[in-house]
Amino acid sequence: MHFPTTLFLAALAATGAYACTQCPHEGTFTGNVGEYTTPSPNYCGVTVGPHDIVASLSTFWLDPPDESPCGETITVTLPKSGHAVTAIVANFDASLATDDIQLNDLGLESLSADNVVADGEGTVVWTFNN
Repeated sequence: MHFPTTLFLAALAATGAYACTQCPHEGTFTGNVGEYTTPSPNYCGVTVGPHDIVASLSTFWLDPPDESPCGETITVTLPKSGHAVTAIVANFDASLATDDIQLNDLGLESLSADNVVADGEGTVVWTFNN
């Protein structure tokens, strides 16, 4: 009965996605990743360059407002490729489910096994960094 949980935990350990234990938003999250097109709104007003990987999260993460993760980094792992990236939280999108995220093209290319944006999409495991 514990096999699926054990398998999931083993997959987390293999991908290096460890939960932040000193963040306002502790834990490891599983959701879908899609494309965050830039230039898009930058709700957070953080300065990002052309070589930065940026993320858009669900507006769920704005509650409570004093714990907004604007400018924080997240680590995103795509289990099907085994690749992980670090992204800067720059935006929020009310159309996203709670644990779904969006990454810019550089992030999706980096997650994919073949540097193709579309192949970087899928189910991901992600966490806030310390």
